Amino acid sequence: MSSTLVAQAKRVSGWRLAGSGLALLLILIYGFPLFWMITTAFKSQVETVRVNWLPSEWVTDAYTNFFASEFLPALLNSLRIAGVTITLSMVLGIMAAHGLSASDSKLITPLLMFIILVQLIPPSITFIPLFRVLAQLNVLGSHVGVSLAQTSLFLPFAILLIRPALQSLPRDLREASAVDGAGEWRYLLQIAIPLLRNTLVVIAAILFVASWGDVVFPQTLLFSNADAPLSSYIARSVDRFSTSQNALMAVSTLVAMPTLLIVLIAQRQLKDGLTLGSVK
Repeated sequence: MSSTLVAQAKRVSGWRLAGSGLALLLILIYGFPLFWMITTAFKSQVETVRVNWLPSEWVTDAYTNFFASEFLPALLNSLRIAGVTITLSMVLGIMAAHGLSASDSKLITPLLMFIILVQLIPPSITFIPLFRVLAQLNVLGSHVGVSLAQTSLFLPFAILLIRPALQSLPRDLREASAVDGAGEWRYLLQIAIPLLRNTLVVIAAILFVASWGDVVFPQTLLFSNADAPLSSYIARSVDRFSTSQNALMAVSTLVAMPTLLIVLIAQRQLKDGLTLGSVK
């Protein structure tokens, strides 16, 4: 009996060691480019052509040359676009997902299949009709137009994630709230959303990263460089800073920082929200 327990303990230890080794390998694979990007940004222009792990002299010229005049306006543009996109996608997604989760109609499954099929359509095919719609709404070339375009792409994704989370809540909660005289809006705002806040944070974080890194819609729908977000700014910087690797790495570091901060600040919610709203 004791030999069997020892053998099982060894197998468990072996799997844990293998898992730790795999985790370390993934950290090195994904962490090394980030480490190289950050350290290169603090190197001088001459030192970027050398293979040094750390800069011999830490300089901030790559940041100070463009931070206030170029980066901050692009950062504000990205925050405006992402903020409106997340707000529209989450509000409309929660409302639509609540209606779909509460309905017992046999048409729900075909409707969800249709939503999934719509997601397979390449966004480039929708550019011409999207141009016409945004022009009729008089928002073409504005941040609102970009946010509406991104919302049209992200909203089905949000609905598909929020609906199963709402369905995971016990039906007794809805029935109890109805007995207490609470309507659908009160149930949604005071019961469902607080219980699913971690899940909603995860979905909002995913939408934020997608909106933050979107290049296609800003490059297509915005006509002024003053309105360009960070994703467009870094796309233009590849050619602009082709001979200045430290400046390009500084731009890349500053663009990546907001998403890293979002993940760090909401780390607990992101961890708990991976269950997509399941309750005990």
